[in-house]
Parts: sequence; C-alpha cells; structure tokens
Amino acid sequence: MNLQKSNIDNIQLGVLGFPLSHTLSPVIHDYWLKKYDIKGLYEVVEVKPDDLKSFFNRDIHLYRGLNVTIPYKIDVFQFMDEIDQSARVIGAINCISINKEGRLLGKNTDADGFISGLIEFIPDIDFEDVNIMIIGAGGASRAIIHSLILKSVRKITITNRSTDRLISINKDFHKKLTTIAWGKKDKELSNADIIINCTSLGMLGNDNLEIDINLFKPNAIIVDLVYNPIETDLIKRAKVRGHRVLNGLPMLLHQAALSWKIWFDIMPDITNELVKIVEGKLEI
Repeated sequence: MNLQKSNIDNIQLGVLGFPLSHTLSPVIHDYWLKKYDIKGLYEVVEVKPDDLKSFFNRDIHLYRGLNVTIPYKIDVFQFMDEIDQSARVIGAINCISINKEGRLLGKNTDADGFISGLIEFIPDIDFEDVNIMIIGAGGASRAIIHSLILKSVRKITITNRSTDRLISINKDFHKKLTTIAWGKKDKELSNADIIINCTSLGMLGNDNLEIDINLFKPNAIIVDLVYNPIETDLIKRAKVRGHRVLNGLPMLLHQAALSWKIWFDIMPDITNELVKIVEGKLEI
C-alpha cells in the first residue's frame, strides 16, 4: 500500500512492560516513523509493578499511544475509559490509544494480527473447511481462538497439560472448543489440518515442545507463535518432514501495524526490508 508522507509532528509512542530488555517494538516502530516522515519517538517504557498506578496518574498523557506487553496486558484494564470487544473477549489489552480529550482506549490487535499473517501465508485458506489444533491454553491461545471463531473455523481442538485451564478456556468461549487431555491428544493431532503452538516452549532459553511430529498429516501446516529463535525445534523438525511452516514473526509485525491503524489511521507496509531488519535482531 502506497501512502503519502505524513505531516504528523512530535508524536510520543512507546511499549509498556517490565522487563523490556529484549523487546523488538522500537525496531519495528522506529522503521515506520522514519518511512512515513513522522517526527516522533517510540520509547521503551519500563515501569516496575509498584509504579504502574503512578505512571497512569502522572505520565500516560504524554503519549499518543502505547503497546502493552508482559506483565501488564491484564493490569491496565483498570485504567481504561473504554475497552473494545476484542480485548474483553481475549481478556488482554496490547494497545492503548489516548485521544485529544485524554480518554484511554484499550484494544487488542493480537487476534487480527494473527489472522492477517495466516492469510498472507495461506491466501486461499477456506476457514470453514479446516480442523485446527491448538497446543496451550494460556493468554496467546485466547487471541488465536477468538480470531478463528470469528472466521467460522470448522473445528477448533485445544490441548494443554493443565486440565483446569482447558475447562476454563472452553467455558470462556461458550463451549465452542473441543478439549482434549494432554495424554489423549495423538488422535486429534493426526486429524488436524493446521497445528498451532501457543506455548512458550521452544522459545530461546526454554525447553522444546516435546511432540511426535510423525503423527501429523503429510499436508498439515505447522504454526509456532514463537519467533525467537526464528526456527524453533518444532519448526525445524516439521520442515525436515516436508511440512509448510510459519513462525510468530508475521503475527508480531501485523499486530504492530494494526496499532498504527488505531493511532494514525495508517496501515504501514510490512516490507521485506523491515522483516530482514527484525530477523537480524533474532537468534537464527
């Protein structure tokens, strides 16, 4: 999408979380600030938990918008004047906009960001004709489930080591999911058209996801929301077996782009140059 250079000046943006030593958000947003000639600053807003309330009382109105990451995606609800439906359903806010009247609007761009990345990867996907298997029942899986329900996916199956989390997440989504105990997941894995790892297993510094990829259908597509390293153990093993694979980088970039749609009504380009810049910051 070609856009005219913006005349927006002196904008202050940032990512709110703690700790933030490894965040990629400034890399992404600084690229777009430069690309669209916006005179502004994207800051790392590292706020300790005990200081969160005072930050919202004292400093929030210095900003046009904030991305929100761990551990504050739930904590910031209490400070919002408005919360959109997606954030309510997912139970997390990852984007805040501050309007001219100083009102705070909390949104969640993870669901739309995931779907945008998936459609970019599989342009001809027929959501109503696919079975999707989700591994993990944490916060990331809620965004993915919400996005898939909105697309009327034929069947969404979820498995998790904690049965209590499975029961809770199925209740929250009005029992629209098929829940499978971790020890009984093999049959569903072999029936899935798309398998999505929503856990942090495989992330740099974490254990790998122990799963038998020989159970996967030969044409199954494997998605791992982890993006550091770019190729997790799961992605590497699936590639060797000939599966089409997708990591978490498209979701990261698309959810970031949707923040710009909220803040500026601009949908910024996710260029090959930007992808290479971000990949250069990651472990291969």
